[in-house]
Amino acid sequence: MARRQAADTPRIEQLVLRDLTPGDATGLVAGADLDGLRFEGARIDGPLGGATFLECELIEFAGDRVELRGASVLESRVLRLAAPVVSAPGSSWRDAELIESRVGALDMSNAEVRRLVVEGSKIGWINLRGSVVQDVVFRHCAFEEVDLGMAKTARVAFEGCTTDKLTLTQRTGAALDLRGLEFRALEGFEGLRGAILSPEQVALMAETFAGHFGVSVRE
Repeated sequence: MARRQAADTPRIEQLVLRDLTPGDATGLVAGADLDGLRFEGARIDGPLGGATFLECELIEFAGDRVELRGASVLESRVLRLAAPVVSAPGSSWRDAELIESRVGALDMSNAEVRRLVVEGSKIGWINLRGSVVQDVVFRHCAFEEVDLGMAKTARVAFEGCTTDKLTLTQRTGAALDLRGLEFRALEGFEGLRGAILSPEQVALMAETFAGHFGVSVRE
């Protein structure tokens, strides 16, 4: 049993960033190649599509719309990002952290997301539709909607999180640990295959299960 639990657990190593150089916000442009830099308090008004952040720390970023289409966030930490919209379809997130951030809509559709920690954040809508999501932890986060439709997941866990709606339509993969996610509505019942639920969650969803299988529950 212990071996099975280990196999289900996201495999993430602690992110350690050392000897970072203060970055110049004027270098935050589309296609930039940024390595070993710390940016603090930058206002993002222009697109950052195709940019690469390697071993960087981005602290207290803000913008009306942060454009990260096709960007790569590698071995980097994003701390206290604040934006109504973060558009990052087709982006890559590897060995990264998104911490204490406030985002209205976070679009990470068709992205590659591996070994990512999202912690202490409030995100209205997180869109991971069609993405590869592997070894990811969402910890103490509040969502309005989590969309994993058509995503390929492996070793994804929620800890102390809430969402109004969870979408799993055509999601595939194993070890999607939903025990730490309180959700009020579920779309895509078939996407639960390979998920881990608590006994309490199963009991609360009894009526939904019965409806899916065409079962009538009567006294």
